Amino acid sequence: MAQKYQRILVGVDGSRPSKRAAEKAIAVAQRNHAELVIAAVMSGGRYVGLGTTEVGFGYVDQQVMDEARQEFSDIVENYRQKAEAAGVKNVTTSVYYGHAKVDLARTLPQEFDIDLIMLGATGSNVVERMMMGSTASYVVTNAVCDVLVVRTDNHNRANKIKVSQLS
Repeated sequence: MAQKYQRILVGVDGSRPSKRAAEKAIAVAQRNHAELVIAAVMSGGRYVGLGTTEVGFGYVDQQVMDEARQEFSDIVENYRQKAEAAGVKNVTTSVYYGHAKVDLARTLPQEFDIDLIMLGATGSNVVERMMMGSTASYVVTNAVCDVLVVRTDNHNRANKIKVSQLS
């Protein structure tokens, strides 16, 4: 018998790979009549020392955090609207502050009783992947449920990598 997924989590970050993952997750949720959880995880390390306030090392500018949270809220809301327009009946959104790798692999799947995680192949550049490993790689290795790494669009066309993206 074919696996029928009931609760699907898609992680989004505004990148092209996460857009492809969100679009495919919407299609899979619609076909499976599944609940869809659309989540963005804000990792604090990205915001340390950003902004106009000079307080010292390790300071997180609240205005920068608020702007980032609003940007992520807009992203997940946009996908919620697309999912509902596609016929997905039960859509939950979450902008979560934490550690993307751990939260997408364990925390959010346990919180929402997820049975499928869908992620873009990578949202990081080549240097970041070599230094810290990709979020997708970590989630595949450590997830508490099935993981689908999206590499193609809804027409199964592969992501085209430009030479400039490799340097």
